[in-house]
Amino acid sequence: SYYQETGRAGRDGGEGECVAFYDYKDIEKLEKFLASKPVAEREVGLQLLNEVAAYAETSMSRRKFLLHYFGEEFDEINGAGANMDDNMRNPKKLVDVTDDAKIAIEIVKKTNQKLKLTDLINVLEGKESSITKSLDLDKKEFFGIGKNQKDYYWKSIIRQLIVNDYLSKDIETYGVIKVTEKGEKYLLAPVKFEIAEDVDYKKLRHIMIKNNSSN
Repeated sequence: SYYQETGRAGRDGGEGECVAFYDYKDIEKLEKFLASKPVAEREVGLQLLNEVAAYAETSMSRRKFLLHYFGEEFDEINGAGANMDDNMRNPKKLVDVTDDAKIAIEIVKKTNQKLKLTDLINVLEGKESSITKSLDLDKKEFFGIGKNQKDYYWKSIIRQLIVNDYLSKDIETYGVIKVTEKGEKYLLAPVKFEIAEDVDYKKLRHIMIKNNSSN
């Protein structure tokens, strides 16, 4: 449906503008809905959600990504319409997070693969919660190992690790994060892992409000 809608405006040679509104919280809500579905339907639904998240968060050519999904090849440099999407016109700054990606996977293992995304972020940032206290995680030596970074930074890394199959989210247990076989191999032999620099939307909103009020 999205594929068709994005191409509809240009069918008569005109130019259209496509804006997709995306928030990872919507993905999490849909995952909760899937939890009550039969196994086969749940697995397909989760795969589709992961594809949507990957498309929204990718830093590569969106046209190439979309066409590849349907088994087509596309030259993102010289292909027709190659410069039409936001990633190609305004390339996102990529950040090498190899070491921190390794830390995130290790934390999932050290907490016995029992935590959801929010709880993992709390452990990384060293924030106490009912979950961290009940599991005595606040007494572990790794508690707060990532406190020098903001929560959105760690969320971005963990989301990208899930999208790239280093971690998986078990929706049967309402979003518990687990390490995949690929993630286990990454711990033994880490490879360069880059993500598009995430946006602190809270900070951006504050700046926009400030600018509007001054105008």
